[in-house]
Amino acid sequence: MPEDDRSARTEPPTPRRRQQARERGQVARSNDLNGVLLMMGILLFFRFYVPIFVGDLKSLFYLVWSDFRLDLTLDQVYVYTMKLFAYIIKGLGPIFLLAIGLGVAVNVLQVGVLVTGYPLIPRLDRLNPVEGFKRLFSARTLVQTLVNLAKVVVVGWIVYSALAKELPTFVEIVDVPLFASLAWWALLIFRISMKILLFLLVLAVLDYGYNRWEYERSLMMTKEELKEELKQMEGDPQIRARIRRVQRELARQRMMKEVEKADVVITNPTHIAVALRYDPEKDSAPVLVAKGMRLLAERIKEIAIAHGVPIVENPVLARSIYRMVEVGEPIPEKLYRAVAEVLAYVYRLKRKVVV
Repeated sequence: MPEDDRSARTEPPTPRRRQQARERGQVARSNDLNGVLLMMGILLFFRFYVPIFVGDLKSLFYLVWSDFRLDLTLDQVYVYTMKLFAYIIKGLGPIFLLAIGLGVAVNVLQVGVLVTGYPLIPRLDRLNPVEGFKRLFSARTLVQTLVNLAKVVVVGWIVYSALAKELPTFVEIVDVPLFASLAWWALLIFRISMKILLFLLVLAVLDYGYNRWEYERSLMMTKEELKEELKQMEGDPQIRARIRRVQRELARQRMMKEVEKADVVITNPTHIAVALRYDPEKDSAPVLVAKGMRLLAERIKEIAIAHGVPIVENPVLARSIYRMVEVGEPIPEKLYRAVAEVLAYVYRLKRKVVV
């Protein structure tokens, strides 16, 4: 990625961008870490499994040579062959199972459970020789080459120093019995291999950390990308604003319909208008069915006049109801007395009896 493009990416990645990258198989992982942990697991397994494996080899060796004859029949060859396969499966089977288990476990630890076929899809840009040439001579490739050379040098030094330390023992080991000699060599190889793998593990952890850092950088977004993604996730702001306007208009129309059924409209008298409904059979207290200021208050009064709903001027009560109560809510207990007086006045005007 060009450096100027990176400098423009200042915004942290969104969860959606992370999910899209994951679906494409773009995750932070280190192949070196996979290989090193796999080899360490197998080596440690061998360290404790070798006595069992060697015992099985001894049993097979003694079995074959104690019963070996030149005039073997076809049935005997078959029996020996099956026993040989049984020993091989018994000896190598656990190793294969361990390798598969470790391979899966290390990948899951790095990237979690991920199944995607996107990396297998043919892409023409992968066949572009110019891009391939750029990757071949990129700074990352150069750094990787230098790291590999350093690995070779350090691994060579580890092997040399270990063998030089054991050089006096090489002469003595010649007179040792075969299996004891093999055990000594196996232990020496184990120690050298563990030193090498520990060194490579440190490098693999650093490689994973670098890949993680590089992965996070690659997911960074520009302000324009962030805005575009927010539009896709939440919709265009203009469309959302239009939807909200339509919703407000529909709610206003429903509110105006309720004014027709109101028992009274209380005004400020010019700035505020609130409409109340009270049905003793349905409502435990008077309910606010509409409220508005200025033009909306004038519209409420017009509808009230058109449908014969009484209008009462009470500035203090109108302001209190407007401020304290939302449309569809009953009035609070502290306003019961004031509202009851207004309703009683309205009922007297209509010659109704308050139950």
